[in-house]
Formats: sequence, C-alpha cells, structure tokens
Amino acid sequence: MADIEYLVFDDALRDTGTRAVFDRTVQAVNDGTARRVKLSRGQGFDTAGEKLLGSAVLEYALGLVPADEFDAAAARDFSERMRALFGWHDITYTLTHWVETRLCSPYFENRGTDWSPDWQLRAGADASDLPESFFEFSCYVAIGELKHGPSYASVSANRIFDWVTKLGSDLPERLKKHGTGELPPELAAFRGTGDAEGVTAKANDALATIRIAVKHETAGSYGAVLDYLTTLLDTTDFPRSYAIEFRGPTKQYLPVKKLPKKSVNQLFACAAAYPELWPKIAAYARAAMSEYDWYTNLDGADCAMPGTFAVFALGIAEAVSGGNDHVPLVLDYLREVDGEHQSLHEHVLAAHIDAHGFDDVGLAYLVACAGNIQELQHRKTYPALIANERSLRALLALREPAETPDPSGTSALAANLRGEPVADYAWRHVLYAIWGSAAETRDANGGAGATLIAAAPAELRPLYEAILA
Repeated sequence: MADIEYLVFDDALRDTGTRAVFDRTVQAVNDGTARRVKLSRGQGFDTAGEKLLGSAVLEYALGLVPADEFDAAAARDFSERMRALFGWHDITYTLTHWVETRLCSPYFENRGTDWSPDWQLRAGADASDLPESFFEFSCYVAIGELKHGPSYASVSANRIFDWVTKLGSDLPERLKKHGTGELPPELAAFRGTGDAEGVTAKANDALATIRIAVKHETAGSYGAVLDYLTTLLDTTDFPRSYAIEFRGPTKQYLPVKKLPKKSVNQLFACAAAYPELWPKIAAYARAAMSEYDWYTNLDGADCAMPGTFAVFALGIAEAVSGGNDHVPLVLDYLREVDGEHQSLHEHVLAAHIDAHGFDDVGLAYLVACAGNIQELQHRKTYPALIANERSLRALLALREPAETPDPSGTSALAANLRGEPVADYAWRHVLYAIWGSAAETRDANGGAGATLIAAAPAELRPLYEAILA
C-alpha cells in the first residue's frame, strides 16, 4: 500500500527493523506520554517523525507476546490507555479479533450459519495448554463490549463468555454471579436505612443488570432508589445499555395504552406519585438517556432507550398537575431517542392529546415526535380536537421552527432521501398525523389541504390556509 504514509502491523512482521519504533510507541502509551494524531486514514501516533496506525500499535502490543508470557493485567491496562486515547469504537475490532484468533479459531467450528452461528468445540480439541490469562483478558474484552460498545455488542460479549466457558473456565460464571469487582461496594450492593429502610439494590457490571427491591411504599424509599441509580450511572462506567429489574409493593403502571407493563414501568410510575421526587426522576433521566442504548430486558416493539419510563412518568404526572417545568426534558428526550427503532413515545403523545387536547405542550411534543419517528399514525379524533382558534394558532406558531444544527438521524436521513429540508419533512408528518391524507389532497391549482380549507368555518379558514400552505 504505497499510498499509506504510516506503519501497520504487517510492517512489524515483515521488517524487524520497524519494531523499535513500535516498542517506543508502546512504551509511550504505558508512560502516558503518547499523543493521538490524525492520519490520512484513521488515527494513530507520531513517534520521532514515524507515523503508526493506532490499532496497529494495539495489535503489536498484544499479538507478539508468547502465550506463556501473556500478562492479562498488563494487556488490560494497555488496552484501557488505548481506549482513553482513541475510544472503544476504534479498538474493539482489534480486541475481539485477538479473542477470535487465540480462543475461537484453534478450538471451535461453526455448525450453524453465518447469520445464526453455533460454535462447538472441534472433535479432539485440547485446550489444556491455554493459560488462565487468556481467559481473563477475553472476559475483559467481553465486559468492555457491554460497557462501551453499542447495544448489539452484547451478542459479541455473550459469544466470548460462551467460548471461555466451553474451554473449561468458570470465570464467566463467577463474573455473572459477582460482577467484575470494580464497582464501589456501596453501589455493587446497596441497603437502605432510615426513611429508605427496606430498599435493596444490586448492580452487576458484567451482566449489565440492576436488581432493585422496595419493601415500603414511601417517598424515602423511591428517593433512595433514584439517588442510587443516578450515582451508579454518573460516577462509574456501568454499561449504558442495561436491565432494571424491580420488585415493589404497589402494582401501578403508567396510564398509557400499549406501554409494556414491565417492572421498570412500575418503578417510575410509583416514584412519580411523589412530586417532591420529580427533580430526582429528572436527574436519573438525564444520566440515563443515550440515543443508541437500550433497556436490555425489553425487546421488539417494546424496546426503549434508558430513561424512557422516567421521562414518560414525569411528563404525565406534571401535565396532570398543570406544571411544565420538565417539558424541556421531555422534548430533549423526544429529539434524542432513536426513532428509527423505538416508537413507544408515540403512545405517550397520543395519551397526552387525549387527556389535554392540542395544548402548547402537546403540539410541541407532536412536532418533536414527527421529526424523530418512522411512522407517526393519524388518529380520527385529531381533526375535531384541533378545530379551535387557540390550538390552530399554537400550531401555526410552530410552522417554521428554527432548524437545529443536529437534527435526528431518522428525519435527516428520510429528508435527504426525498431531497427536502428536515423541517419540511417533519412538518408534513405533523399535518398527516393530525388530518391524515386530507392534508395532502390538492385542488386543481396544486394547493394542499383543499378539502380541509373548504370545510373549515369561515373564521378559522385563514388559519387552515396558513398552516397547510
């Protein structure tokens, strides 16, 4: 590759003379003196004028160590320094490839398909010579996938755990029982006292699970739970996709049709019953929201970004009280959520409009949802609900919102495919959600919404014309 101006791992294999610069770079990473530089393709280092690809340095540090000399702790520490420099995304391929090369390829065969693999030990495979350090480092990689990788990296993590187990190590089982041991003891296992007596929580950072139990239905109990969750997410590198499993004395769920009646729903529905806890619910939601992460014990149509039920509970409870202090949080959530894969927010929007009509808040939620969801459904009740001057004027005020510099991925992609601005794409979805196909019907002159405008009361017709223009 003559057009590449930096060294890659193959250079160290072909030319032993280049290994000195790799060694110096590895030492600089370990010393904390290495600095990342941008290369023509990717990122790397510049050591005494010689450029090296970052992943090549990691591959060199791991790949040339003989099995009987491999130090899992040293390899983990080096990988963590590389993660700090480049991020997990840039090193995950090298790390998982190391595991595949050392554990999978020599001992396993895929008896399934590429799409549905079934890794089984080869006949006669003898793994007795594998050092424990290989298992330790492989499990570090698996846990890194859970902590720092995208939500689907759990597939890679579980595959690695499975390989290690089938090769005869009980380390995955120990991790699944006790976690990594890296969480502070008070977060790995919490027991409430005083007003929070009867609250217990356990977090396992290897499994990405949080188990919570509340014995007494009190504000103190739920306040302690919320503080615990927020501290766990804010002060540790606990996986950003995780499961919350909750047990409590009150089987109460958010009053929204089609929301899954899971325990995480129950937790925040109960907590939101105490207005004094609303700031704590908001704090947890801010700590939890992460666009491409998920509650891992919700699947399919019920998938939800962490923080989802906290935001829903807060928005619903505050609307009933007549407040709007946390509307900005709900709007931030609706703009951040991965609308390409999640649609639960549509049900909460419908519930708000059913309960409060097309008020300013409901319209703001509608516009946010329309810009960040695949299919926002029209409901037959909407045309009558919005047919009043106050609601129409509020909608018109949102006709040309300031376009954000970072629109949602869903609306940006869809608008780009249609060759139109993001704001126009979202606005058409707003109109369709309210009036259905009638908003798209055109008259002989090409005017949109002709039948709606013609049927509107005379005093409201100018508003319809402005909105549908």
